Amino acid sequence: MIDEKNDELKIKQTKEINEQKQIVQKPSIINNNPTEIEVDRESLKKKDKMEEYLKKYYPNFFANFELLEYIESGSTGIVYKGKTTNAGNKQLYSFKFCIHSGDKKNNKAKYHEIVNQKGLHHINICQILAFYKINDKDFFSVSELGKFGDIDNFLHKFMRRRYLSESFVNYLAKPILEALFYMHKRKLFHMDIKKGNIVLDSEMELKIIDFSSSFSYQGYAPDHELKFGRIGTGRYMAPEILNKASISMKEAQKIDIYSFGITIYYLAFGCYPYGLSEIKGGEYDKIVEKLNNAKFEIPKDFEISKKFENFLKNVVEIDYKKRYNIEQALEDPWIKGWDIIAEEKENTGIQENFIIRLISDNIPKFNEYMK
Repeated sequence: MIDEKNDELKIKQTKEINEQKQIVQKPSIINNNPTEIEVDRESLKKKDKMEEYLKKYYPNFFANFELLEYIESGSTGIVYKGKTTNAGNKQLYSFKFCIHSGDKKNNKAKYHEIVNQKGLHHINICQILAFYKINDKDFFSVSELGKFGDIDNFLHKFMRRRYLSESFVNYLAKPILEALFYMHKRKLFHMDIKKGNIVLDSEMELKIIDFSSSFSYQGYAPDHELKFGRIGTGRYMAPEILNKASISMKEAQKIDIYSFGITIYYLAFGCYPYGLSEIKGGEYDKIVEKLNNAKFEIPKDFEISKKFENFLKNVVEIDYKKRYNIEQALEDPWIKGWDIIAEEKENTGIQENFIIRLISDNIPKFNEYMK
């Protein structure tokens, strides 16, 4: 059933991607210095400096694209919002510029991200539409752009709220799981699921982004054990990652489930479980210590359904042997409630009205189902 739905989504998105690819034309590669370009990466966060860099090392960029504004930067790239110079195309895109640095680990991660992401075609995974080399070490990619930005931006800046209703969290949860199910079937772990790596497009469709920490386990047997380093983001890291424990490939999918669980817990309550809000994300040893004495609790003054509480408990379970796997999570009664919300969205003519109903938890059939 899940595979059939993913196949339908894949066909739908492939059609959309092909339409967009007709718009994004590949400029010819111009490379004045193919061996090395010394550049202050920090300065490229300023639009005029990025444009100056491109004019010097990739001048044909401006025959095809236009930069609009800086969005963010991370260890593997600098991201801008932009568009094509095609007058008939109003679509906005995400441009990620991966510029060489002295950090060999980050340089490797830049290519690693592209390799793992470019073959994925799912409605809930951000699609790379094009990829261009600037030189042997630098490149940029063109991807779909989430209109509302990541969920953290959507929650705090657009919605101006600290947390979301249970029905809204449910609406977001199942698509994340289906995208993870799709990835895991293709032997790929994301390894960094968090609110900052999930965006919402103009149709309120959720997209997973940033595959720089992803891990491909093609060729590994299910019982093969591997010891991961501390990959991902502090408070979202599964305990087995923080403890650098050996884990079989069959059980390793639960790493993504834990990070997913932390994400939806935060969206529902505006804080992290196990008292992790009191600790900085990079204080790994303190996080480990906190988890060693942790007890699952729902924050005071919050009323949620028993189904939701049970679901949360199983996806943020510290012991991975007891934690849900992807199939168990998708079959959970709380996740099944998503079908009711999807039907409500289909029947609500105006999207803004549907969002308002989600915010206020005004989905009567969903609330009745959760009793």
